[in-house]
Amino acid sequence: MPVAHTHDTITLISGVVLAPLTYYALEQFTHSADIARIDTILFVGAHVLSGMMFSPDLDIDSAIDNRWGPFRWIWEPYMWVVPHRSRLLSHGLVIPPLLRILYFFAVTFLVYTGFSWVLGRVGIIVPNYYLQVIHYLTSLAHTRTREVEVFLLGFITGSAAHSFADFGIVGAFIGNVPHHQHWHPHHHHWSGQRK
Repeated sequence: MPVAHTHDTITLISGVVLAPLTYYALEQFTHSADIARIDTILFVGAHVLSGMMFSPDLDIDSAIDNRWGPFRWIWEPYMWVVPHRSRLLSHGLVIPPLLRILYFFAVTFLVYTGFSWVLGRVGIIVPNYYLQVIHYLTSLAHTRTREVEVFLLGFITGSAAHSFADFGIVGAFIGNVPHHQHWHPHHHHWSGQRK
């Protein structure tokens, strides 16, 4: 199982490899070099963001959650609930990266709502910025459908690069998962090398 630095390298190299392929596919689809260029940047950016900040290894105490600095607490409940290398919840190819986005937005929404409620109890009214953000993001699905799809595809491939490295390409499809380390649920970390 590769360590965080190796996963970062795989994420960056796979992003570089996918960039010209993405550009070519988008240029063929949109018939516009300008759109293909912008969407390729969006795709590669989402790929790198997913692989480096929203990695499948957010399900364990690792170098990845430490990247969140003072906001690493956002991922603590996720670590407690999601079993490491779960194909359904953390290391699968499509559903897990989308779940991590939803989880992130759900936690930040709950924190913002709770914070707003507490401030409201002492007479401080907080603007409904989060509702405005939700409205903007949901409207993007209708007004910028192609860009949303490109972003999500890049986000999925960034996570998939990690999973392929952990399981091996064949293992990711047929279920041969190597178990090099053992989970200690009360310690919330893995024995062995820190990822």
